[in-house]
Amino acid sequence: MKIAYFTDDYLPYVHGVTTSIQNYRQALEALGHEVFIVAPKKSGYEDNDDHVIRMPSINSVIFEKRPVSVHYPGMARKLDKYDFDVIHSQTQFYMGGLAYMVAKRKKIPHLTTIHTLFTELIDDYPLAISAGLVFVSIGIPFVFKTKPVLPFGSAKEIMDWSRSDLKLIMKKQGWRLMAEFANHTSGLIAPSQHLAKTLIDHGAKTECHVLPNGVMLDRYRISKASDSPIVKRKGEKLIICVARLSAEKRQATIVEAMKHVKTDNVRLVLVGDGPLDKDLQELAETHGVSDKIVFAGPQSSANVAAMMKQADVFTLPSYRFDNQPMVILEAIASGLPIIYCDNKLKEGLTPANALLASGRSPKAFAKAFDTLIGDDARRADMSKASKKLARDFDVNNLAKKMVELYRNAPVIK
Repeated sequence: MKIAYFTDDYLPYVHGVTTSIQNYRQALEALGHEVFIVAPKKSGYEDNDDHVIRMPSINSVIFEKRPVSVHYPGMARKLDKYDFDVIHSQTQFYMGGLAYMVAKRKKIPHLTTIHTLFTELIDDYPLAISAGLVFVSIGIPFVFKTKPVLPFGSAKEIMDWSRSDLKLIMKKQGWRLMAEFANHTSGLIAPSQHLAKTLIDHGAKTECHVLPNGVMLDRYRISKASDSPIVKRKGEKLIICVARLSAEKRQATIVEAMKHVKTDNVRLVLVGDGPLDKDLQELAETHGVSDKIVFAGPQSSANVAAMMKQADVFTLPSYRFDNQPMVILEAIASGLPIIYCDNKLKEGLTPANALLASGRSPKAFAKAFDTLIGDDARRADMSKASKKLARDFDVNNLAKKMVELYRNAPVIK
């Protein structure tokens, strides 16, 4: 089977969606299938991979100048030569529209996975999210040749909106647009139960399948703490957080938490880069905890696996943004106890292997850090529980279920 993954964001950018795509690609290829990645062209970056198809793009003016694909008449036709059997879009924006056009042109199935609760970012990125919603509001009726999906019944209603009303309406509009996109596909894949429910509540009528992201378990089983680029001091405990350094991930909370941690000989390791890198380092200096925090920057997958194996606890302070974070799966595959604050996150998290902080504040995280760091026996039990739970997210098994979805999906007409 020839499978095409369409995505707006791919290498050299490394994040959860990229990792999920790579993991599924490897597992599907091991099953004998051929997988292509269709993504925007990144200036100055060479893939050296004949199964990555780069489409013409321009740099976005609203989100870190990331490349976005440029659609033009006949673009879908240029992909005819690949004879794809199924299309799987990992986005509902630019490349999502192209995915639909290719599937419709070739009369093949088109499934879509919705990864991100992007509407929850409107507080942190008001311009980018609002612009994205406007684009999709215009783009969906253009691509699908349907009536516009509007957040109001008449223009008169807009006059009565307050600022708080507008924010809520924009969020609802985002979910309605995602549901509308899904309704023009062969099937919707949601990596978590709570995302599936949200989409159905906002109008998704196409068949919805809950299939989590998968992790390459072997990568974490064979990794060695000794290969970590971070030196762990004698008797030291490490708390690790792997995530983009940005507002929605809320690393500022755990940076400040370190000044409230009572346990001695504990360091926080922040892995990743992003727009708040410098701000977070300055925040650490302001709170006098620079010596308790390691800013490790972006790391290779092999290094991340080694750093996970070296760490004692994994933490993720994001709230109401993440859907089914890949880093949670990587952490449980490494046998790490988890500390988190978003009670909507369920996949891979149970009281046996994870501690839900009592709140979202720095002090709530500090209390949770002290609780686990100071209890070796509990951490050991939680480590065993994480490793056991990780088996449910073995991408090699999940890929077999994905293939069944592909084979049973109706074609786009």
